[in-house]
Amino acid sequence: SVVSFPHLSSPHSPPRCVPPRAAGLAATNMDPQAATSPAAGGLNGRLASLGADGGDSESGAGSDDAAVGCCSDTFSSLPDMEQESLEEKLRGLAFRKQTSYRKAISRSGLHYLGPPQPSLPPASNGPTKDLRTCVDWTENAVNGDHLWMETSCSGELCYLGEDACLLKTAKSAPRRKCAACKIVVHSGCMEQLEKINFRCKPTFREGGSRCLRDNVLRHHWVHRRRQEGKCKQCGKSFQQKFFHSKEIIAISCSWCKLAFHNKVTCFMLHQIEEPCSLGAHAGVIVPPSWIIKVRKPQSSLKNSARRKKRTSFKRRTSKKGESKWRPFMLKPLPSPLMKPILVFVNPKSGGNQGAKLLQMFMWILNPRQVFDLSQGGLREALELYRKVPNLRILACGGDGTVGWILSALDELQMNPQPPVAVLPLGTGNDLARTLNWGGGYTDEPVSKVLCHVEDGSVVQLDRWNLSVEKSSPQPEEGTQKLPLDVFNNYFSLGFDAHVTLEFHESREANPEKFNSRFRNKMFYAGAAFSDFLQRSSRDLSKHVRVVCDGTDLTPKIQELKFQCIVFLNIPRYCAGTMPWGNTGDHRDFEPQRHDDGCIEVIGFTMASLAALQVGGHGERLHQCREVILTTYKTVPVQVDGEPCRLAPSTLRISLRNQANMVQKSKRRTSVPLLNDPHAVPDRLRLRVNRISLQEYDRLQFDKERLRDVSIPVGIVVVRGDCDLETCRLYIDRLQEVSLRPSHPSALRPSSLLPLHHYFMEHLHFVTEICQEEVFILDHEGPVVSQGSSTGMPDLVVEPASDHCDLTHACFCVFAALLTAAVSGDLPTLSECVQRGVSLLVRDAEGCSALHIAAQNGHTDLVRYILQQGSKVLLDLTDREKGDTALHKAASEKQHAVCRLLVEAGASLEKTNFQGKTPADQAQEDAELSNYLSSRRPPPPSSKEDLETAV
Repeated sequence: SVVSFPHLSSPHSPPRCVPPRAAGLAATNMDPQAATSPAAGGLNGRLASLGADGGDSESGAGSDDAAVGCCSDTFSSLPDMEQESLEEKLRGLAFRKQTSYRKAISRSGLHYLGPPQPSLPPASNGPTKDLRTCVDWTENAVNGDHLWMETSCSGELCYLGEDACLLKTAKSAPRRKCAACKIVVHSGCMEQLEKINFRCKPTFREGGSRCLRDNVLRHHWVHRRRQEGKCKQCGKSFQQKFFHSKEIIAISCSWCKLAFHNKVTCFMLHQIEEPCSLGAHAGVIVPPSWIIKVRKPQSSLKNSARRKKRTSFKRRTSKKGESKWRPFMLKPLPSPLMKPILVFVNPKSGGNQGAKLLQMFMWILNPRQVFDLSQGGLREALELYRKVPNLRILACGGDGTVGWILSALDELQMNPQPPVAVLPLGTGNDLARTLNWGGGYTDEPVSKVLCHVEDGSVVQLDRWNLSVEKSSPQPEEGTQKLPLDVFNNYFSLGFDAHVTLEFHESREANPEKFNSRFRNKMFYAGAAFSDFLQRSSRDLSKHVRVVCDGTDLTPKIQELKFQCIVFLNIPRYCAGTMPWGNTGDHRDFEPQRHDDGCIEVIGFTMASLAALQVGGHGERLHQCREVILTTYKTVPVQVDGEPCRLAPSTLRISLRNQANMVQKSKRRTSVPLLNDPHAVPDRLRLRVNRISLQEYDRLQFDKERLRDVSIPVGIVVVRGDCDLETCRLYIDRLQEVSLRPSHPSALRPSSLLPLHHYFMEHLHFVTEICQEEVFILDHEGPVVSQGSSTGMPDLVVEPASDHCDLTHACFCVFAALLTAAVSGDLPTLSECVQRGVSLLVRDAEGCSALHIAAQNGHTDLVRYILQQGSKVLLDLTDREKGDTALHKAASEKQHAVCRLLVEAGASLEKTNFQGKTPADQAQEDAELSNYLSSRRPPPPSSKEDLETAV
């Protein structure tokens, strides 16, 4: 017979022998206390056979001792010498297999695979320490902390298993469920969970790691007693064993959601080491390697010698505290196929829907990209994620939540502004209806919602300013300050605002009576009927004056005796109605759009308000860009659903800006994002310059003068995702080249500031600091009046790109080429190209020579560049706006240049960061806009059209 190590499910079970066919399966599953049989063995069966983790624990040592005891009992009939030699061989085999698999288990967080503790502490009614219920963003954050939420799922067993659970007999004991990995544990069993060291999936990385780019995310394997779907290995469904629910049937990853049967034939031990792909939503999940916990600096970044030599040179810090130390920082690795989603959830919206969504998003995504707005931190979250390329924001709440987020984005002035998608909660949600997200959340799978956010198109939303000027004399009632000074949906006064104000005031007086959505709707109906009978807004037209773009609408308002006036920005109003209606039969007005820079003015009588609910519309008054509204008495008004009583005053409505929004596509496509505005270049060509501290202190705000007085050291070509620490190593190699006799004026290595004086350079990418030049501060070198690039060495660290010739050694030719493109100097441009300068060279804003020549209308230069350059130039975008050369020419109304670019094959469908095509850029020039629109390729015919044509 073959000897097996003792069963891990019971620390006191006697050693036993098993037949050869069952030896590989006998032992427990990954759950530390779950009992198994030889027929139901799994991963831990093999792990137990090899001697469990337990290298540092007493229980681990005990398993080895028990294994030796098992061997001695089994072979007691053999001679002493043979018995000792066999015991030594088995002990050595167990030790070798322990060490070979201990590392794999440790990396996957499976430290709990060792045998249980021999004695259990007495059960308690609750945990001995505070349980974490939200993500910790402080310096005390621990990687792998669970996020415990209260749960009422009495059908799920405690994750510890029947043997280790302290409250297995208490059927109504309180339980907690982790939102990130979905394990359920009794509140009184938390200490046992800590003892087996089962951690949650990691959400960040420690800043002390020196190789952040090489770290690989591994699977986070968890045992499941219930599992949906099919096994990844065998393709069979997981059988739900209602009468054997204590048995572990599956092993799944909390990140990618892959699941396997808990069998030797399905889950292999080598899969513990495999990297995790993050599953179907890898394109929107923020990897833990991007989020870095930074150690608090203990000392100044400047050394004492540097402070003595220079007193005025220092980094300028913001008065607003921008340099304040934060425990976490984000360092993304851009990819054209990634669109990370930042989720903000308002739990107060939609009853209990917000709290449930919060847990579901934490399960699918990284919990550190999901934020609870009731806990605050909106601005801090946006500041942390502001440098993430292709970032998209998902606002889970009502229209007020969306407006809150858009206002925060305005304050931070993020460029480009990330587009905002809406998951509507509660009632109303007119903005969500306009963007095709629906009027409310109907329990659609969160996975499907994320796909819609990822694939949705970016559109613009007009936002409007409201400025109020006081009138005199002021009455006793009413206020001069509106609830909001910016609106996205509508601003109204009269009947609808009066009903909303009554509801608002009643809810503030008796909040306990407004805890039901049905009661709220009934109150609205009653308030509207009461106000209709009282006719409180019948004289509204006598006390207002409305001027739109210089046109006085007051006579028409008084003639029709409107009781409600609405200034509407989006097509939807009052929970989905369309008050502007269809203008197909009305030639005086254009169809309503939310991105045209115009606001619609609509008047309502009581009859037209009632007709809204059955498809009617109000009286169309005007489409304008500016409104002057004067009120002569206190009137009820509302701004995006926030009501107040406004004292007599003058209001001015004007366009504020346009926000980027995500519009839900009616059909999902699988086309990846190809126009990535933040794609990292494959290689960076950096000119290394040396400059004294005195000169830098004097000229640090004059880039051109800095370049003139610096001494060129050489050129390095590094990877696009290179960090500063690696770049410094390349510069050291460049110094070794420059010390050769052919470069007598080269920089001495001792003249550079030491590496250890720079704080955590390995956390910063080169692309965050520069794109073309690096200046080395020399604290010992003399002041230099003029630098020279003669004989400057060229160090190519990586092979040159296929599209860019990197053989020239003088950086000054780059500037000459771009200067020629600005001035229209064709001979100089031609000479630079003949000397080997690539036409793909770009300036600090990412503009190529074709961008510059097209913008300035140099037709001959554009023609020459198109003949000599690569086709890549046509659709190359700049870094600031995402414009192509055709965008630049169209915005400057360069007709001849636009025709050249279109004939050369420039894309007419490519959009910039604002979602505008070249034709959109030329809207002010009707002739050019019509030309660009006419040259667009016709849409492909549908299948039905093709069949009809045949």
